[in-house]
Amino acid sequence: MAMASRLKAVGRKSIVLGSIFVSVLLFVVTACEKTPKTLLASAEARWKQGDYLGAVQAYERLVDDYPKSVYVDDAYYAIGTLEYLYLNDYPKAVDVFHKIVADHPNSPLVLQAQRTLAEIYEKKYQDHRRAVAEYQKLLERVTDRAVAEEVQYRIGEVYFDQADFDQARSEWADNALSRTGSSYFLQERYGEALAAYQEAARRYPDSDVMVEIRFWAANSLEELDRLEEALAEYRSLTGRYPNPKVIEVKIHSIENRLKTITARQPPTTPHPAEPE
Repeated sequence: MAMASRLKAVGRKSIVLGSIFVSVLLFVVTACEKTPKTLLASAEARWKQGDYLGAVQAYERLVDDYPKSVYVDDAYYAIGTLEYLYLNDYPKAVDVFHKIVADHPNSPLVLQAQRTLAEIYEKKYQDHRRAVAEYQKLLERVTDRAVAEEVQYRIGEVYFDQADFDQARSEWADNALSRTGSSYFLQERYGEALAAYQEAARRYPDSDVMVEIRFWAANSLEELDRLEEALAEYRSLTGRYPNPKVIEVKIHSIENRLKTITARQPPTTPHPAEPE
C-alpha cells in the first residue's frame, strides 16, 4: 500500500511539473512572437507622439534583435522615412532605403524605397545624374504602365530642370500630351482633354501607348455627347484594347443611348409635294 501511494504521489508530481513546463514553454513562445509586434507598436506610438528619435530607436531595436522578423522591412522603411522627412539625416535615409532595395528585393515597399531614393538625390542633393539613375532602376522594377509613365515623365522633369530640353522632350515623348489630356479629363475639361489626346495621336501614331490614348479620346467624346464619334472610336479598339470587356460595355452603353435618343425624337412629317 505504501509503495502504491508513493507511486501515485510521484505520478501526480510529474503531471504537475509537466503542466508547468508546458505553460512556461507556451509563455516563452508567445512572448517571442509578440515582442516584434510590441516593439513595432511602441515605435508607432512614439512616432504619433512626435518623438521621432525615440521611434527610430524602437525600430532599430526591432531590426537588431529580430533580423528575421516579417516586420523588418516595415521597420527599415519607417526609419528611412523618419530620417528623411523628420530628422533631416539624408545620408542615413539613403543608406536605409538602399538596404531595403538590396536586402529585401521582394518587399512590397521596395518600389517606394527606390522612388524615395531618387527623390532625395533629386531634391535634397541636387544630384540630377544620380537621380536619373535611381529613376531608371525604378523603371526596371515597375510593371504598372501608369506608374512607368509617371516615372518616365519625372525623368523628363529632371532633365528639364537642368535646361536639357531636347533630352526632356525625348523622355516625355508621347507621354507629355497623354498626361496633359489625362489632367484635363480629371478636371472634367473634356474638350481640352480631347484636343490633347488627338494631338498625341497625330504626333506619335506608332506609340506603344496609342491604344490607351485613343481609348481616352473616345471617353472624352462620350462625355461631350458626341456619341456617334465615340462609338466609332470604341469600335476601332475592338480586339486591340487590353480589357475587351470594357470596350464591349462602352459600345453597348452608347448604342443604347443612341436608341433612346432616336426613340424620343418626334416622327418626321413628310412635306406635301409642290404643285407642278
